[in-house]
Amino acid sequence: MYSTIKDTFVDTTPSFNLINTRPYFWKWVNTALISAVYPGKWYNGKCLTWRDKLTTADRDTFRVGVGRIRQMRIKNDSCEIQPEFGSLINHCRDEYNWNDDDAKDYYSHWVKPSKENRSLLADQETPWVYQNSLKLKNAPYVGDISTYKGGGYVQSFGRTVDVTKKILKNLQDSDWIDLNTRAVFIEFTLFNGNVNLFGSVTMAVEFMATGGANTKADIKVFRLFSYVGGFGAIVLVFELIFVAMTIYFFVREVNRMRKDGKAYFKGFWNLLDFCTLCLTIATIAMKIMKIGLASAAMSALKQATSTDFVNFQSIALYDEMYSWMVGFVVFLSTIKSIKLLRFNRRMGMLGQTIMVATKDLKIFGITFTIYFLAFCQAAYLLFGKNLSSYGTFIGSVESLFAFALGQFDFASMRGTQKVLGPIFFFAFVGVVYIGLMGMFLTIIGEAFTLVKSQSDEMENEYEMVDFITRRLRGLFGMDEKKKVTPQDESGNSKVSGSLRDLLKESDC
Repeated sequence: MYSTIKDTFVDTTPSFNLINTRPYFWKWVNTALISAVYPGKWYNGKCLTWRDKLTTADRDTFRVGVGRIRQMRIKNDSCEIQPEFGSLINHCRDEYNWNDDDAKDYYSHWVKPSKENRSLLADQETPWVYQNSLKLKNAPYVGDISTYKGGGYVQSFGRTVDVTKKILKNLQDSDWIDLNTRAVFIEFTLFNGNVNLFGSVTMAVEFMATGGANTKADIKVFRLFSYVGGFGAIVLVFELIFVAMTIYFFVREVNRMRKDGKAYFKGFWNLLDFCTLCLTIATIAMKIMKIGLASAAMSALKQATSTDFVNFQSIALYDEMYSWMVGFVVFLSTIKSIKLLRFNRRMGMLGQTIMVATKDLKIFGITFTIYFLAFCQAAYLLFGKNLSSYGTFIGSVESLFAFALGQFDFASMRGTQKVLGPIFFFAFVGVVYIGLMGMFLTIIGEAFTLVKSQSDEMENEYEMVDFITRRLRGLFGMDEKKKVTPQDESGNSKVSGSLRDLLKESDC
């Protein structure tokens, strides 16, 4: 569903990603967006039924309520004008920030009301009246250029394409988007009953103080109704089993904490069990809250009028956080399963290798961090102005991590900095790839050699597992007979005799 939404609303003609001016934005809205949100006539000219008019252009995805357009503005004179240009420039408008954002109420065409009429505008819901985030029930939005409040100047779309076209034409003719506009958000929710999935779409266009624009499409796909059909019953059964197992482990861990006291928290595996249990309980609580939020959202949708926007963005964000919690629980449970691998000789050697190399790896980690952050800072200064992937320091860190894994764009570096770009590229390869990675492999290699030479002195747990495995294979007739040479027979007669005695005792 994510790919379908992206192909329908983002990769359009004209393309959403190519918006760089305000006129181009209106061109995209009036052509690509309208034709994607609302369906056209059938191929044979047949008119649409009332049910068909509720779908999007693909005829399978339904619009949940109506969409809306929201903008954030900046005040005039939010920055200082150099005295040399005071006679030429009347206003200075800064980039968006929470201190200088415009939250006043206006008449059409952004005409300021008189002091006597300001109180009258506050209760109206027009695209010229500011509405705060509490009224819109909206969370702040993190864009590529700035972080925006959840409020703004809002206009809802209509149920039909004709009504929406009139609304957008009125906004365009009234200069609703002007030089003070810093961000415009297109927000709507979709539902595809074939796959039982919702999609919350936020398409942001950030207008910079320099005159350009940056686009960002945020598509969140989530499921509200988990217990649908026969598979839903299976999901419910497994969730109940999960809850029962959580209760059992909760009681067990509480008894262990009572028995061991403070000593319980000194063991690594005990701490891992405790963290897993806490996250599991939190996940169950979030699942219950998710069901409640879904029920509240559907009730609000039933009570909404034809022009009301029902906000599913908070639920989509909550579902994303719930998925993160489930991922953490699965991750910690996977780490716990490593404890069972201690009986495997190779995995035991791996753990011993890491333990032997711990001291050297700590020193290596400090060295790697210093060099890597130095390269990140250099990349941010060299390429941040021209390459979006290096536009922020965090983006530079992510890009260089991908570089270390083999994903890089040498042509972009050289195109941005013809001299320093190639120097940076080969310096990073020489220091990180050849130098630091070679140092890391040397530390691991020396530790592994030491552990391998001492493998014969390890505990007898591995032989115990091998003995149990051979007995089980022999029980099912899968044991392979090994030919014994005269030398082995004479040299191992005592060992084989003791093994026979041991097998006889075990059979008894």
